[in-house]
Amino acid sequence: MHRTQSAAVAAAIALSSSHAFAGIVATYAVGTGTSTSTIQVDFTNGNGYVVELSWAEPMDGFEAMQAIAAAIPGAQLQYDVYPFGSFVTGIGLGTDYEYGTGDLWPIENYWHYWTEVDGQWQMAMFGASDRTLTDGSKDAWVFGSAAAPQAVPAPGVAAVALLAFARSRRRR
Repeated sequence: MHRTQSAAVAAAIALSSSHAFAGIVATYAVGTGTSTSTIQVDFTNGNGYVVELSWAEPMDGFEAMQAIAAAIPGAQLQYDVYPFGSFVTGIGLGTDYEYGTGDLWPIENYWHYWTEVDGQWQMAMFGASDRTLTDGSKDAWVFGSAAAPQAVPAPGVAAVALLAFARSRRRR
């Protein structure tokens, strides 16, 4: 392996490690259709998952979670159904799973639902089954905290950084 290649490999490993440190541990692309929405799930241990969900027929935020749970092997979705809608109690992705019903006051042991509006995360003041997805919409689920979903690095940031590092090593 050439010196610049080994430097590039080392940089890729470092970028992968720092990406995992940022909290997003996996991304998934599921579904079919011409419209796409991003669904993010953040667990209390800092692990976050990003799902790019493609769809053709209109769906709401709760149906999106059902589609994700059905499409990703090992994914879990638990919920209670009430006259006003469905209340998500448990989500599992990858090696992470959390369950809560909001019954341990003052601990926020439940899934908080967020939507992105004009580039800013806002905690939803409605249930996921009341949210109709639109092409390009972003939703998030955060367990145990009223804090906004964690930041997700923009696509291609790691590739650009790796390329810049490799070029700087080549010039020496």
